[in-house]
Amino acid sequence: MPTLAHMRTKLAALLTIAATAAMVQIATPAQAFIGLYQVNAVSPANANSPKNISAACAPGDDIVSVMGQVNNGGGDVLLTRSYIDAAGGGTASAIEAIATGVAWTVEVTLVCAPAGALVNRSVVQTVSASNMNDKFQTAACPAGDNIVGGGYFLTDAFGNVSIDEVSYDAAMTQLSVTAYDNAAVGNYTLTTQAVCADPLPISNYWNATSVFDPSSPKGTNGNPCPVGSQVSAVGGVITGALGDASIATLTPLPVGGGIVAREVGPFAGNWSLQMQRICIG
Repeated sequence: MPTLAHMRTKLAALLTIAATAAMVQIATPAQAFIGLYQVNAVSPANANSPKNISAACAPGDDIVSVMGQVNNGGGDVLLTRSYIDAAGGGTASAIEAIATGVAWTVEVTLVCAPAGALVNRSVVQTVSASNMNDKFQTAACPAGDNIVGGGYFLTDAFGNVSIDEVSYDAAMTQLSVTAYDNAAVGNYTLTTQAVCADPLPISNYWNATSVFDPSSPKGTNGNPCPVGSQVSAVGGVITGALGDASIATLTPLPVGGGIVAREVGPFAGNWSLQMQRICIG
């Protein structure tokens, strides 16, 4: 488990990144093998669109997963990106699908691992074709490795595409992301990122599904992790909306993680939301 000196070193490094960034060391049992921690940053609160916000792990440490959250945007604002960026940090992006005059923010949360905690860590990235079609894009880990987290991003979708799935498989080997058009859209791409590593002593997968009805928003928190492990990734699957609802929040939270999905404009049909969470240790 990280020492107090280690935590202070991480905090000092993170404070140089951005005034809005904050690191949260998650309290875990003494048996925790890895010592994951979270780095969080929030954009300014205003009605500007789109918004991007970035953060980074402490120097030398590894990103496990990138998650995002739209605050106060209702179903009018879409979370379009939650990914490992070219600078080696993590970025979340959101854009108004329906014009709104309210002040809203986009939030990014990174799950980070101390250097060397993940053996043979790799990032597998796949990119869809550039066209107007709905997208189903999977990134799979190398044989023998497990997925510990991931991310995704849309390019040139301009608020016209909903994220319907950020789905980790129960075997913990791949991440599949699905995007559906919710309006007229030109050519766009969907990129999926899987963060992979050698199997760990604890690798735990859990999921649960909401009611299938017209209510919006839908959301839940996950079951606590097994003793000695921490949340490394949160995903979800919307069923029945086909672009009329979109995942608006993925968060690791201190315990169990959380997810929220919202309708994009009025939608009278039935739909459900499945939450998935991965714990490692």
